[in-house]
Amino acid sequence: MAADESSDDRGGGGMLAGLLAPLRLPERVIDALDSLVEATRELSPMRSELARVREQTEPLADLLPAVERLIDQTEPLSEVVPALESAKTELGEQLERLQELIVALEGEESHLNLNAVKLVDELVAMHKTVDELQDDVQSVTERLPDASRGPLQKAHDVLTGPTAKPSS
Repeated sequence: MAADESSDDRGGGGMLAGLLAPLRLPERVIDALDSLVEATRELSPMRSELARVREQTEPLADLLPAVERLIDQTEPLSEVVPALESAKTELGEQLERLQELIVALEGEESHLNLNAVKLVDELVAMHKTVDELQDDVQSVTERLPDASRGPLQKAHDVLTGPTAKPSS
């Protein structure tokens, strides 16, 4: 084809090629236009999606001042955090001391419980001894010839409690 074009360039064939060249351009333009039409078809759903996104994001502009106010309010909180951490540490230490105290008190309670059991046993033994003494005093005072007179009667009354007084 190069030979034909060179021969056409010398004569009238070059003219024909020159005349046909503008016809080739519109074919390219048509292809480009088709491509643009396809692109605009794809733009239509994008436009509606963009409109929907705009509608949804419009309230965000109103939220920005609210967010800024929240940020302004939270800045003082950053000063509170170290105080809270200090209080947390102090409370932890107090809890540890309380735990140690509870353990010590539990040991004391156990010791007191053991002593209470011993005291109850001793009281039972003492009560038994007192009952036996009362029985002994009763039997001794019953053997006396005249129990209504003298210090033995008084001892008997104190140890056994007031009983029916002997008739005179």
